[in-house]
Amino acid sequence: MIEIKERKSDVMPSKSLEFFKSLTLFNNLPDQDVAHFANAAQIKNYKKGKLLYMEGAKADFFYVVTSGWVKLSHITEEGEEINLAVITRDSITGENAIFENGRFTSSAHVVEDAQIVSIPHNLLKEQLLINPRLSFNMLTSMVQYQRRHELQLEQYLLYSAPQRIGCFLLGLCPTLEQIDGVVLNLPYDKALIASTLGMKGATFSRALNILREETGIHIAGTRVTIDAMKRLLDFVNGCYSHTHLPKIC
Repeated sequence: MIEIKERKSDVMPSKSLEFFKSLTLFNNLPDQDVAHFANAAQIKNYKKGKLLYMEGAKADFFYVVTSGWVKLSHITEEGEEINLAVITRDSITGENAIFENGRFTSSAHVVEDAQIVSIPHNLLKEQLLINPRLSFNMLTSMVQYQRRHELQLEQYLLYSAPQRIGCFLLGLCPTLEQIDGVVLNLPYDKALIASTLGMKGATFSRALNILREETGIHIAGTRVTIDAMKRLLDFVNGCYSHTHLPKIC
């Protein structure tokens, strides 16, 4: 039986050029350009439930998640909270405030203990004005984000609720090789998973029961066992290729 756990950072990466260059925003930049951000970065551990930033607030920093999970949400005019995404390791958030009068366009809450790097927003604005490659990377990052949302909408339209849950579980696996007996842990609570997948709680429960019956997976609390990977892959029928969930294993 193979147990999958989320990797934690062994060292603080805030001063590592290799860490920054692995991110789309800093990809293929010269070391001296990346060093501007690495030297200005600060790293901090956040407990579950912490508000990272509030929608509409002045953006002094943008953030890179190095471990844990962060929920991005928006409050409608009617006061309803809409979950936009749940992001994890190597995700950047808050950078688009630079195009919104320096104000955050969503709120960010830590939903599982997280390690997060903060970088001054003024530095990003300054470097974008003088660095064409960084500007291109910024545009690439925004296009990728838009594409993920398009695929998410496609997933909601084309796939059933049980398939979406199965797709989510496959997104937690390090490989889609047909290895049986994979054990993994749900990264955050089921209510948030349901909301992220566009479901109400009752719909999620019913869909989860159908998924159990159709694929033979076992769920006990936050622990999920996939006894037959091929059975799950066949059930989701290609849904996984459209997942917006970052790989965490």
